[in-house]
Amino acid sequence: MKIEDLEVFVAAVDSDTFLTPVGAHRYTSSASPEILKLEEEFGTPLFLREGKNTGILTEAGSVLLTRARQLVKAYRLTMRAMEKFHPEDDRSILIGTLPILKQYRLAGVFSRFVDDYEDEDVNLRMETADGRSLISGLQEGYYDGIVIRRSMLNHPEKYNIYRMARDEMAAILPEDHPLAGESSIRLRSLKNEIFYLSDPNTQSFGVTWNLMKSQHISTENVRTAQLETILQEVAEGKGVALLPVSTLNVMKQKGVVTIPLEPRAILEVVFAVLKDTCRSELMEELIEIIDYRSRQVPSV
Repeated sequence: MKIEDLEVFVAAVDSDTFLTPVGAHRYTSSASPEILKLEEEFGTPLFLREGKNTGILTEAGSVLLTRARQLVKAYRLTMRAMEKFHPEDDRSILIGTLPILKQYRLAGVFSRFVDDYEDEDVNLRMETADGRSLISGLQEGYYDGIVIRRSMLNHPEKYNIYRMARDEMAAILPEDHPLAGESSIRLRSLKNEIFYLSDPNTQSFGVTWNLMKSQHISTENVRTAQLETILQEVAEGKGVALLPVSTLNVMKQKGVVTIPLEPRAILEVVFAVLKDTCRSELMEELIEIIDYRSRQVPSV
């Protein structure tokens, strides 16, 4: 058994294709050579491959998944810890991020850094994860820095924080909604609507959920879905949505209007690093570039 095989196994379970309805994509994810090799080594199938349950974990697969996650995490943490003993010019920079680089046009910040230091053969890697994994990874020394929403940092005093983008929550209404012509809108004025929020696993769900609770709006009429579905449902007049304004930079949808909330619900995307941590010279230079850029981003 190789750690690379376990990484493929975990990635197959976590991939979008694994979550799709029955079809070739999910079967392909669960039938890679690495996974077939694991099944041969353990002497048992890890995924079902017949009927409507094709691509679903077997009982053995579920047991392995728990242990594989632990082993993969321990392996990666160990490799990162030992990398600190490499020569300065042989160290990599690993940045963790929420899946929002495209949404806020932030990928260029890191790609330009690599281009500027092309002669020094910079090894900068980006890894997407959820907020909890980003924070634990930073605290454990796995990530050198993380791109995250400021509201997710429960103990901001532990970090040096640099602004990367400023956003705000908005109401997305059908263009023929009675309030569609307003310049801003109070959340309470929508209290009787069906609300569409992003999937509970996304970073904006918690923000919108807490916002509704703070305004004493019942969450009984809340529905969650993927972004494309939400915008389509709103365009068809089936409800309203609460989403970051920047969402519409990524997804375009006819028949909807975006109206800022009153009072405004501001969101910040930040770059965070642990305080008092020994860093490579290149990492310090990356922080310096991000710090300079952060001064151009309006503060909340």
